[in-house]
Amino acid sequence: MIRLFQFPSTLKGTPNASPFCVKLECALRLGGIPYEIEQVPNPAGGPKHKVPFVEIDGARIGDSALILDLLATRNGLDLDRGLDARKRAESHALQRMIEERLYWVMVYSRWVEPTGWNIVRPLFFASLPWPMRRLVPRMARKTVLRKLDGHGIGRHSREEVFALGARDLAALSDLLGDNPFLFGDRPTLADATLFGFLVNIIGPDVPSPLKDAALGHANLVAHTERMGEIFASARQPRRFQAAA
Repeated sequence: MIRLFQFPSTLKGTPNASPFCVKLECALRLGGIPYEIEQVPNPAGGPKHKVPFVEIDGARIGDSALILDLLATRNGLDLDRGLDARKRAESHALQRMIEERLYWVMVYSRWVEPTGWNIVRPLFFASLPWPMRRLVPRMARKTVLRKLDGHGIGRHSREEVFALGARDLAALSDLLGDNPFLFGDRPTLADATLFGFLVNIIGPDVPSPLKDAALGHANLVAHTERMGEIFASARQPRRFQAAA
């Protein structure tokens, strides 16, 4: 049995506050691979010190892309079957745009934008005892700000950051067009990736210019709803209960 470690479900409107957790779990469900979930508020125990990570045959593996590579070899998971080499390359490039740029705009909307930070801070850190509940969010936010600066997007103005996110969403909308899914009539890994991010932008009650931009594309909203229905109707995981 595969054990999937991810954040607790504290943010309403999305299966998980991490789009990478949603992406990986969606891929497992679409592939019909059984798994169980263990919620970890602190990902420090993971091999990459991030979530998601999995435990398979006693070994822990981190990073959703590396996990999916392993599952392709171990379990034959291939959501892109039927795609030719060019479409697989397009899917790869599309996922990297979502994960390496749109992701950071979403992070900015939660951790830098005052409205977003005031909403997510109590949700993400409510379980901490006092005074850690006051100190840890400040430390965590400083760490995120350093990462945003290191990436480069944190060096832009607010208007520039959200303009970049809006351009990514517009490109995704143009690529999707009138199709139900990005590459035809059935969801692929790119759709699972897009769902993980869009449901985290559109779903939670966290207003931002990024959310406004996403809601401005009816086909992206419809894709999120379509994938959400598929996600909900697919194989449900078993919740891991740690021994007392």
